Amino acid sequence: MTKTKGVYLRNGIAYIRFEDERGRDVRESTGQGSVRAAAKILAKRKTDVALGKHFRTRRFARVRFSTLRAEWWEHHGQKTRSSFSYLLPRIDAAFGGKKARSITSDDVQSFLDGLSEALSASSVNHHRTILNSIFNWAIRRDKYDENPVRGVRQFQEPPGRNRIPSRDEFQRLLATAKATDLEVYVFLIVATTTTLRKGEILQRQWSEVVLDSTPHVRIPKTKNGRSKTVPLPGVAVEALKLLPSYNRRDYLFPSTPTGRHPNPRTPHVWDLGPRFRDVRKAAGVEGLRIHDLRHAGPSILLELGIADSIVRKVTGHRSRELERYQHLSPELRKQTVELIAQALIGTPTGTPREAEEEEVA
Repeated sequence: MTKTKGVYLRNGIAYIRFEDERGRDVRESTGQGSVRAAAKILAKRKTDVALGKHFRTRRFARVRFSTLRAEWWEHHGQKTRSSFSYLLPRIDAAFGGKKARSITSDDVQSFLDGLSEALSASSVNHHRTILNSIFNWAIRRDKYDENPVRGVRQFQEPPGRNRIPSRDEFQRLLATAKATDLEVYVFLIVATTTTLRKGEILQRQWSEVVLDSTPHVRIPKTKNGRSKTVPLPGVAVEALKLLPSYNRRDYLFPSTPTGRHPNPRTPHVWDLGPRFRDVRKAAGVEGLRIHDLRHAGPSILLELGIADSIVRKVTGHRSRELERYQHLSPELRKQTVELIAQALIGTPTGTPREAEEEEVA
């Protein structure tokens, strides 16, 4: 590859290096890997500087990252469903005292590399998403002019893990939870029978739940931004009536002040994870996450031969998401090929030869 002065590659991304109108060294990511394209961008930058048209360091020279971050949070970040507000302290500690212009792609990369030593790739990418959103928001509103995150790649995340609790495991979880933690017991039943997400259950108020006539729970806004109404089976109705909050509190799972958190950040329980893990350990069930409970419903429906178009409407999954459940069960594969055989050959069970022998007999 022919080298071009002022152009270099870093992790497959082409960067350019030139002097601005004040003679200061500027390094800029082009956001892509073409050296030829980078050379054209570099030539344009040099021309702009020579003609006095390149004012990127003047107009936004004094803009501080903390200002961009605050405006982003006020007008955009806090309004998103996945605001990841609990991640902001690390970002503020790393960049809050800096001018936005001083933050380079290398700085962002170093920050993320440091996080990767203690956090998962998914968590590191969440931090990158926030930074990227802050700069992009500022650029769209003409409050800034470049995004140093653009040239930083996401960390590769491991493939998704699938874990469906067996009937025996679930029965052990239920028995243990009923004896030790009634809220977890009710959550187990509601999560598995309705396929609702953890947040969709914990955030519910009793005003959104109907237990008589046609039992159902109403979700005003789902992860996909739509509302939905989910029917409740009889066992879930009876379980919900066991909650201490029934006819007493506004939320199904109200938060409770503790010595460590005298003022809970939400009026409802934020996370049952630690309590679920205690129940799981006591029940002798290994490697099951609380989110895996939601996987059980779609898997059972598909094994029973319910069309994925119907399963999607019941569970709210996208078609691609259902693929993770369809390959888990050998029984589902067997049912599928038997249905094909029945449709094409006209035999519900066994081979065509076996069917002929039975008919002759």
